[in-house]
Amino acid sequence: MTRVTKAGRMAVVPVLLLLACDHPAAGQSLSDQLKALSPLVNRSWAGDMKSPDGSRTFKTDRRFEVLWDGSVVRYTASIPEVGSYSEGHFYWDREARKIAVVIVNSGGVVQRGTVTVKDRVVTIQGKIVFPEQTFDYRNTFEMKADGTMVDRWFQNAGGEWRDGHVIEFAEQKAKR
Repeated sequence: MTRVTKAGRMAVVPVLLLLACDHPAAGQSLSDQLKALSPLVNRSWAGDMKSPDGSRTFKTDRRFEVLWDGSVVRYTASIPEVGSYSEGHFYWDREARKIAVVIVNSGGVVQRGTVTVKDRVVTIQGKIVFPEQTFDYRNTFEMKADGTMVDRWFQNAGGEWRDGHVIEFAEQKAKR
């Protein structure tokens, strides 16, 4: 039987502290410029997304994590059943003096936009770049009084704005 000495146990403490400090949310608060995103951050969200024709439903999730001393928010989204994954970063664009975002999808689709926040609704407006076309989009994340979040998508792919998905998300509590 291997016996762990007190010195051995004490050597593990700095490693554990280092790992805890490296966690994206460990003690980090948002920079003043990104504080408008605070209702979304350091939370995991799960919901059901319907196919465009309404015949199928897919489990989907969203996560917003504070990084780099609060100067960036990492966004991740996934729909594992169809192999769709996205990752992006919200940051303060010093030139535009606005919150900006860039998101890359597992299919090579890129979204770029700017962010506004009004009345508990975070709105991204920008361009989405597919291999064969580029068009304008708008994505909103609305925080409801009951603690849910509603994700709404709109696009202008053919000269007029059209509604896209609407997903109601519930916060997923961390497992202990």
